[in-house]
Amino acid sequence: MKKVFYGCLSIGLWLTASGACAQSIKADSSAVAAAISSLSQRYSEGLRYESRLYNGPEYVSTVRSYIKGHAFLASADPLPATVEYGGALYTDVAMRYDLLRDLLVVKAPLGALDMQLVSERVTRFTLDDRQFVRLVVDSASASPVRTGFYEVLLDGPVQVLAARRKNMQQRSTATGMEGEITQKDSYYIGKGTRYYGVDNGKTMLSLFPQNKAALRKYIRTEKLKFGKTSREASLVELARYQASLPPTPGK
Repeated sequence: MKKVFYGCLSIGLWLTASGACAQSIKADSSAVAAAISSLSQRYSEGLRYESRLYNGPEYVSTVRSYIKGHAFLASADPLPATVEYGGALYTDVAMRYDLLRDLLVVKAPLGALDMQLVSERVTRFTLDDRQFVRLVVDSASASPVRTGFYEVLLDGPVQVLAARRKNMQQRSTATGMEGEITQKDSYYIGKGTRYYGVDNGKTMLSLFPQNKAALRKYIRTEKLKFGKTSREASLVELARYQASLPPTPGK
């Protein structure tokens, strides 16, 4: 009788243990399934998020093999970038800035082809730690700036912007076609809600007549030069000094 009792007890304990094990396996399987589902959802959302960045047309270079130079800012190779595009911020983007056509170029997923961003959807971007902003200007406006990308050299009450543009020249010679790409930089001062073109200290002084004497003295003291090689640094330095001056009463 005891043998039967112990036998039934053993079977009962085994069945209980087996049931607990089965419940544990079921619980673990459910947890794994939930984790996989969550990862899958996040992956899909990530793809949808990234796909917004790669929805522009294919980028095709217009530079022929015989042209000396390249169309891009700083380097023909992609540079690390952050871009605000369509209201979303994208980081760690490999990007190039085509100065011939004033547009941004990214490599499509898997490196299949180059794609250009839709400029109208770009608000601002940094490229190799340089900051750029897109200005939108009425084409009928008398403003010297036009809709496009500008590098922000100084931000604040006095803003200094640079338009980086390239031009391509081509010509036919006795030995065939040849040409080159050259870059031209233009500078602008942001004052209030307006922008003014500047290229030397004189035009800079004309924008701040109330501080002309102080600015002229600063130019002499700091020996600021406005030649081609030093113009940019001098404009930024002078604008920074102007921003540090106390406001003139009544101005």
